[in-house]
Amino acid sequence: MAITLPYIPCYAEYDVDNNPYQNIYIDLTMRCNMDCNYCYNPKRSKDDMDVDHFEEVCKRLPVPVKMNFLGGEPAMHPRFFDFIRTARKYDHQVFFASNGYRYTNKKFMEKLQALDVTFSPGLSLDGGSSSEEFYEILNNKRCLSKKMKALDNLHKYGIGRVCLSAIITRGVNEVVIGELLELADRYSDVVRYIHFRSAAMVGRWANTQPYTAAELTELMRPYFTAEQLQPKCVAEIFCTPEEGGDCCYRFRPNPRLQISLIEFATEKSAHCPKRGKLLPDSFRIQPFFQNMMDVGDALSVDFGEVVVGAH
Repeated sequence: MAITLPYIPCYAEYDVDNNPYQNIYIDLTMRCNMDCNYCYNPKRSKDDMDVDHFEEVCKRLPVPVKMNFLGGEPAMHPRFFDFIRTARKYDHQVFFASNGYRYTNKKFMEKLQALDVTFSPGLSLDGGSSSEEFYEILNNKRCLSKKMKALDNLHKYGIGRVCLSAIITRGVNEVVIGELLELADRYSDVVRYIHFRSAAMVGRWANTQPYTAAELTELMRPYFTAEQLQPKCVAEIFCTPEEGGDCCYRFRPNPRLQISLIEFATEKSAHCPKRGKLLPDSFRIQPFFQNMMDVGDALSVDFGEVVVGAH
């Protein structure tokens, strides 16, 4: 079934055969088992990407890229594991974002554990490790126990290269920064990445002033030494100001952990030269952040904004 999101022209658009981006974001499905207040894709349906179409995309990309599976909840696609295998068949790297609900399912985790290819699973923890209130504000659900069970299962089943993530919303949940750092230490056998990104002025959060990458960096200073905060990046896409992509900052406080600070869907990030978004049911790619901003704004007309702090 087709994924029906609005088509909106961006400042650039490319055929996959001429893709210039090192990072490609792909909506596998519009299915989701949550209804987060900040969601930039609030459409909920059983619209799924076709695996054969995806394989053709993988074939036509001129060089291997890092693929980021999104949605909806990408793990809810009925053929989710086939997407991972197909991408790896063509030497593309795989990361998938997840709210973690599927990680609490024994059969799903056994299938994930049985995969004989490399991948990097994500787990969003917008409320950190202690606050049901933050989860209710941001994710529209009191889901702390589910989140902690998901992380426990990633550890239990030995699923490595885990990326913890949190959306940092100004004046709301800055405290979760320290909590995710503590979780990364507690689960150091599996957690390799942490992504902190700003809440975007898009969709339901259109009136929220986001943190810039520089401001997110300042939020890190109480937790690290100046030496630990020095920029360093391994195995992830990294943009420098000279390349026109001064919207993220990455550092490695120790050899096993990499932290990314991402200015999400701002005017500056809209021109990131390394992140593209595959358009639904097509072989065309647009700049990722501009696509997310414009599509999110279009969908917010139907779904409405949420005021920060509203329950």
